[in-house]
Amino acid sequence: MSVDQPDDDDTHLESADTHDLPEDALDRGGPEPAEERAERAARLQAHAELRANAADAYRAYAIDQGCDRVRETEETVTTPAMLRVEAEDPDRVLVGLEFRLKGRERLSEKVAEAVEERGHSVEEAFGLVKDAIRYTFCYPEDRYCEGVLADCERIEAEGFGRFDRKNSWDEDEYKGINSRWRAPDGEQLFEVQFHTQASFDAKQETHSAYERLRALPEDEAEVRQLRAYQREVTAKMPIPPGAADIPDYRYQ
Repeated sequence: MSVDQPDDDDTHLESADTHDLPEDALDRGGPEPAEERAERAARLQAHAELRANAADAYRAYAIDQGCDRVRETEETVTTPAMLRVEAEDPDRVLVGLEFRLKGRERLSEKVAEAVEERGHSVEEAFGLVKDAIRYTFCYPEDRYCEGVLADCERIEAEGFGRFDRKNSWDEDEYKGINSRWRAPDGEQLFEVQFHTQASFDAKQETHSAYERLRALPEDEAEVRQLRAYQREVTAKMPIPPGAADIPDYRYQ
């Protein structure tokens, strides 16, 4: 059997066709033209900006929804329960109830900070804000200790879980007891403070100094002045008998 061989003219034509192709069609591994490189970089930048904008929009929406959930918890769960607890003892009262809900703007800032700086999801960040909802009971000095312990039992009986309790009666810039509790769904924390009238008044008087201290670096000269002012105000208040003996606790 004979096999036709390509003649010299066909071979020459194929060779000529190959030589006539653009060089970049033969070698795609060469340098990318500057114009194409610029276009590709622009597309990548636009895509990154689109993703960032979408992430920001989702986060803003999630924070807004979270604030609504906090308000709903306050209105339907925690405040009705705290009012029931208050009604069980006429010798002490809830004070500052108008401040029971942290401002929406400040709450959003704290959540955004936890997301951006600590890498938490929005849902996790809301769980970390321990005073989004807060209450204060104020007691006569001679009934402070028994009142605090009794109210902790009452709050627990309402279905709230103990999270932590911090006794600051032996400190020199703030005196009182702060406790935090979990709502029955386990998601939202809220704060309950226990004060006498004197310690509540001192807290209110030094609140602006406290807020200023939060915004200053520790080595600022003004910090020493503000701390000295807080100590001066706090030193004037009487300490209820046995108040410093109420134990701290912390649960996970």
